[in-house]
Amino acid sequence: MLKIGNLVINLSAIAYVDLEAKKSYIVDREETRGVRVYLKVSDNAGNLATLFFKGSEAEYLRKYFLSVTALCEVGE
Repeated sequence: MLKIGNLVINLSAIAYVDLEAKKSYIVDREETRGVRVYLKVSDNAGNLATLFFKGSEAEYLRKYFLSVTALCEVGE
């Protein structure tokens, strides 16, 4: 389990994570950068449900997932 603010996320429910996501999918304007967590459940349109985090919560998630990734990397 991962606690971010008042949310508790089951790690096995995460499909993948975008560590440099934009808040909006519109590409022609300046947007808030953050972390988007894609879950293994779909919305009504068949897209993966997502959670977007910015600010200190996004920094926490980046540090967490980068440290976990470093532990999982296979050495040469």
